[in-house]
Amino acid sequence: MKKRMKHLVSAMALAGFLFIAFGSIDESVTEIEISTQEPEMTISARKLYADYEANGVAADEKYKGKVLQVTGVINDIDRDIMDNIYVTLKGDQYFGDIQCFFAESHLATASKLSKGQKISVKGLCEGKLMNVMLKGCVVE
Repeated sequence: MKKRMKHLVSAMALAGFLFIAFGSIDESVTEIEISTQEPEMTISARKLYADYEANGVAADEKYKGKVLQVTGVINDIDRDIMDNIYVTLKGDQYFGDIQCFFAESHLATASKLSKGQKISVKGLCEGKLMNVMLKGCVVE
């Protein structure tokens, strides 16, 4: 029983460490990697989210790991628990959005955005957790 508890605690600690390690990857690194790339496709935030809702496996095949230009209406502008700047674009009427993460160097740009504003963002699609995630984003 004690051995199982130790393994459980170890597994939880490892999961926490991995969450922090992957969650804290600097957006500027991703932005630099994709800065010279043209978007592989242009899509609306609603269509991107709808495709993930319809079939996540097919959507991953089509979008994940690709540089996308996504256009949509801003639903939220904030920071996550790791203090990363993000903007969400309305993806679904009730449940999900496109969550666009920005490097700290985009603080001035993010500060000037407002909810309800229509924007176009270029970023690397990381697939869907709760929201569809775009990393290394820049406002186009």
